Amino acid sequence: MNREFAVSAPKRYKVANLGEIATPRILFFEWAILENLERIRQICGGSLDSLRLMAKTVKSSRMLAVYASRGMSKVKASSTAEARAIARGTAIMDILVAFPCLGPAVEDFFSLRREFPNRRFSTAVNTRQCAIALSEKAEAPVEVFLDIDPGMRRTGVPLGREVVPLARLITETENLRLRGLHVYDGHIHHSNPLTVSAHSAWLIREIGAVVADVARFAEIEEVATSSSLTFADNLAEYANGGHSWPITVTPGTAALWDSNYNDLAPNSFEYAAAVSTRIVDIVRHRDTHLITTDCGVKFGASTDCGRIHLADLRGYSHFGSSERFGQFEWIGVDRATGEPLDSSFHKSVGETILLYPRHVCTTLNQYAYGLLVRDEVAGERVEIDARDG
Repeated sequence: MNREFAVSAPKRYKVANLGEIATPRILFFEWAILENLERIRQICGGSLDSLRLMAKTVKSSRMLAVYASRGMSKVKASSTAEARAIARGTAIMDILVAFPCLGPAVEDFFSLRREFPNRRFSTAVNTRQCAIALSEKAEAPVEVFLDIDPGMRRTGVPLGREVVPLARLITETENLRLRGLHVYDGHIHHSNPLTVSAHSAWLIREIGAVVADVARFAEIEEVATSSSLTFADNLAEYANGGHSWPITVTPGTAALWDSNYNDLAPNSFEYAAAVSTRIVDIVRHRDTHLITTDCGVKFGASTDCGRIHLADLRGYSHFGSSERFGQFEWIGVDRATGEPLDSSFHKSVGETILLYPRHVCTTLNQYAYGLLVRDEVAGERVEIDARDG
């Protein structure tokens, strides 16, 4: 079975005015957003107290405000520009800029604090240079999270004994206060749940050891960890281990979901975003045909995770994409079931269809705004105001 070409409940994605939408355009399905929120809440133990949602997925203060209205008080941003949009558009009080502030970003972080003095801003420190850069320009104490690398190999001190020297440096540096640890395990892309569970057992054990070492000279107020694929197992392992250090989880994709993650954890969440695209031509190709849509890689979709979209197109397979166009080939069988299909399933020029993102985080970068689908009608404009920077 090819899960990439299957949607669990396609009838729920009906949009009565789909043909009236200028394409391509990202659509947000309210029912799916709310269902995903509730699934996240249940995984978090019935409340959103332990959730620090990763804002770089939704990139919209409007959608983050939905979470805030239901009890989420903390969020994780990936840049100062993203943090500013969150502060302007929501009432969320606690904003972590989980990215090293260096160069002009240092002053921009402090300008955030001046612009929104009643919000609680913190940032990540991953090196001695980052700590010094913040300290030299700070006019008041800065709360920082020590950035730890659990195997992702992007930023951070390797998880283990190397954490203690940087943690001690932070506590001894003027105007810096060590608030917590940031341990993002976004590199875990296993489809085997036993492998994910084994990772969680190792991660929580290692974090516990680091917290115990640092606790000899500093109090850890929060450990922010986990991706959309690991946060459920990490929370379960944390609870089963009887740990007392405070944990928050930082999923992002779970809020909107995409086929990249759905291939690894089928139906864990609902697709809450889809791209409306219009068929602009049908061309012959060998002994079959291709439909050409107006959703390409520069104008409508992201290609950084391989095949661009999961498409609810029975009888068609993704063929390829250019900057302006996306194409699907007629193969005459249902990709999910292998059932032969006849010409009644052929699509027509001018028809509007939905494509489901392969990588929703980067697909949203293509749009200044999306449309909210409520009661099968696309209407309210949703600004994607946190995509700059």
